[in-house]
Amino acid sequence: MNKVESAGAALILAVVCAWGEEAARSGSLDIVVERKAESGWHSVDPHYVFTSGDRIRFVLRSGVPGYLYVLNRAPSGASEWIFPAANAHTDNHVATGQTYAIPADGAFVISGPPGFETTVWILSPKPLATAAAQTLSEEDGSAGSGEDNLIPRCRDTFLVPRGPCTDDRAGATPFRVPAQADSLVARDLSFSKDGDSTRITARDDSAGNPIVYEFRIAHR
Repeated sequence: MNKVESAGAALILAVVCAWGEEAARSGSLDIVVERKAESGWHSVDPHYVFTSGDRIRFVLRSGVPGYLYVLNRAPSGASEWIFPAANAHTDNHVATGQTYAIPADGAFVISGPPGFETTVWILSPKPLATAAAQTLSEEDGSAGSGEDNLIPRCRDTFLVPRGPCTDDRAGATPFRVPAQADSLVARDLSFSKDGDSTRITARDDSAGNPIVYEFRIAHR
C-alpha cells in the first residue's frame, strides 16, 4: 500500500457523513475498510486478503475527540506517513460523533510484494510533534519482523464454498508492546467485530493518554 490514487492535490481528512450517537456516548471508535468496485465503495471483512491493484480506503467513525496520525509500515520495514501527509497543511483534528474517510479524495492502491502492511493509528488528545508520533508508533520495534514478512493465506472456508479469501492475522489488533514516547503511554483497549466493522474501546479512564492500535492489511 505505497501509492495514493487521488483526484486532489493532497491527502486530506474530511467529514463524509454524520454518525450515530452510540459511539460518542461509549467513547469508542469504529473502523471499516472499503474496497472500490465498479459499482462504488463497499465495506469488506477486516480480515480480507486484497490483491495487487485493489483500491481501498479506511472509514473511521469517532466517538472520541483528538488528533489523528496514521503511519504505514510495509513488509520490508519501510515506514511512510499516510496521515497527515508530508508537507500538507491538513487539519488532523477528529471531532466527536463524526465519520471520516482516509483518504477523503481518492484511494490507496495495493501494490508491492505479498505480505502484511501494518498501519499504526494514533489518536492523541493533544497535537503531537511528528517526531513524537513517529517514536510512539515505532516503540514496539516490530518493523521488518518475521511476522510482518509472512505471506497471507486464505482461511479454511469449507463450510462456506467459494467465500472470500480472509486471513485472521489481518485487521485491527492491539499495539504489540505498550507504546511510550516521552511521557505518553497508550491506553488499554478492547476490540470487537460487528460485521465488517471493528469497534475499539478504551478499557481505562486515562483520557489524557493516546489511543494507539494497529490495523493490518493482508494482500497477495
